[in-house]
Amino acid sequence: MGRWRTVGLILMLAFGARIIGLPALRHNYDHSFPIAQAALGWERGLWSMVGQRSTLGFPASPMSSWLIAPVLGIGAGPWLPHFMAVALDVLAIALVYRIARAAAPAWLARLAATLAAFSPWHIYFARGTWLPAWFPFFVALALFSWSPFLARGRSPSPARIGMGWVGITLAALVHPVGLLLIPPALLSVWWMPGGGRLQRLGAACMLIVVLMYGITAWRAWEGPRSLRLPSRFWPWQEVAFAHAMRMVSGKDFAEVWMGAFSPYDRLLVRLSRIIALGIELSIALAVAESVARGIRQRNGHGLLLSIWWGFPALWLAFPWPYPIHIHYLAPTMPVGALLAIWPWRKLPPESWKRYPIEAWAWGAALVWVIILFAADRNARMHPWTGNVEELPLSESAVLAQRLIRWLERDHRVQVVLPSDCAETTPTWLMGLVGRAIDVRCGFHPERLAFAHTRHPTLMLLYGRGRPPALKPLRRDPAWVRWMPDGAWLALYEVLPEEIRPSRWVDVSTDLGWRLLGYDLEENGDRLTVTTYWQIERIPSDPMRWAWHYQPFHHLLDPEEHQLQNPSGWGVPGYLWRIGDIYIDRTELAFPRGAARCPLRLELGLFDPNRSVRARFLLPAGDVETLVLKRWDEGGPCRER
Repeated sequence: MGRWRTVGLILMLAFGARIIGLPALRHNYDHSFPIAQAALGWERGLWSMVGQRSTLGFPASPMSSWLIAPVLGIGAGPWLPHFMAVALDVLAIALVYRIARAAAPAWLARLAATLAAFSPWHIYFARGTWLPAWFPFFVALALFSWSPFLARGRSPSPARIGMGWVGITLAALVHPVGLLLIPPALLSVWWMPGGGRLQRLGAACMLIVVLMYGITAWRAWEGPRSLRLPSRFWPWQEVAFAHAMRMVSGKDFAEVWMGAFSPYDRLLVRLSRIIALGIELSIALAVAESVARGIRQRNGHGLLLSIWWGFPALWLAFPWPYPIHIHYLAPTMPVGALLAIWPWRKLPPESWKRYPIEAWAWGAALVWVIILFAADRNARMHPWTGNVEELPLSESAVLAQRLIRWLERDHRVQVVLPSDCAETTPTWLMGLVGRAIDVRCGFHPERLAFAHTRHPTLMLLYGRGRPPALKPLRRDPAWVRWMPDGAWLALYEVLPEEIRPSRWVDVSTDLGWRLLGYDLEENGDRLTVTTYWQIERIPSDPMRWAWHYQPFHHLLDPEEHQLQNPSGWGVPGYLWRIGDIYIDRTELAFPRGAARCPLRLELGLFDPNRSVRARFLLPAGDVETLVLKRWDEGGPCRER
């Protein structure tokens, strides 16, 4: 019972270390994509057969989104999916303990659980919802299922054999790197005694599932249809093996994420290097011992753990044409924690030598936790990177809660991002909220605002300094979230009944846009025109994505010369929605005292990409321009 209390304490502290650090997590596009895909499937029935595009170019399966979907049924927001990921990772630590307990004394099993629980790279990769976060649980599930054989050479029960294949299949589907676990799994089953028919059936089912998805992913792959093999087949770099060791040892985490600006920080960096050196030496000793024992005894069973750990690193150590990222080695985390304790299995359980080792492990955990807290503190204190997707979760979750309250009032609310937002930002925001909302890029606070005839519209802006006014509607933001370094998030809220142009026109065009009305304001030598356009219909032209309608304004003198010809901001065709209202603001320089009267201001609508003008459908006939105002002799253009 006392041993289980210690293991329970390790699991509780591991859960707390991950949860406490969640507010500092950069909930970026990689974390949001599976949540957004799950929201589309849960709410709209749009279950995609292809998941997130990996850094290898080969798309993953949507399996992680399917796992998240039931969690979104409990509640919206980013916290619950992350809590689920953390809970599964803590369960993976418990499985690591059970695997180690099958082959080593209880104190060594606790040591393996401690290394898996507090390694900073492990926590960094496993407390989010991006694809590598699921690896530790699925791999630990497979290893636990086959642990009777991997630890003691005994055949597992049929249920365990089947559960192991489930873990391997899910690990192979969660990310293309998981495919590197298939050869070690097949080799393990080949050497596993007894139950041959069941083992072969499980292997066949796993390969069929992976092959079926592979065909789907190959068809959806947007890259070149050629396999990019390395230029030569020999590991020319040690970086992959170094990454595999870092997964457990925590090497370089402090230098990368904490900084070393003070003597206290530099002390933590040195301590982490010493800890990493000891763990990596232990892993290297375990691998060397297993290789020597396998050669001496002519038995491959002793090599299996080293093969599970080393095969992904060996394969990725080839000179591939793409860079090797550290998260590619996330599948090696559970096996690395087991290898770290392997050289000490023969130490007597009651030997006094185990107490310094246990004390050293708890000291390493303490140092790692301090480093994690320091890194999280830096992330919270310096949240702004210029990209809204790089905000800490604590800041962006406040925005999510604000949007969720609007969704509870009207689930058809639209969210519009600035026109210069990244193409990944709408997906990021949908995954942050955890709901299938309509998110687009397009508005500009100086030039263009969005509204709708029946549903609220929210425009999100972010930056530094002071939030600007939404000039087309002449209003300040309705909600502002200030962050510690002075950066801000702002929401401009527009209800349908608030769209009131000062001059109503209500004229349709032949291109699907209707001019509702306009505002005209003269201020000194400046003339401001704000036009209100409603989308009545969307043409079926497949090339509509390249359309871009813009209002144009002609200020003409008596001889039809254009004194001013500015264009509005405009909206590209792929952003149009039935019922949308676009409020376009344009400024003109009014030539007071320098032009002959009469003057007139005309308005039209054109597409510069296709050189097409819209025609206004009037009772008296179709025209290309409407006259908004005339200035006669003796008016404002008179010599002063």
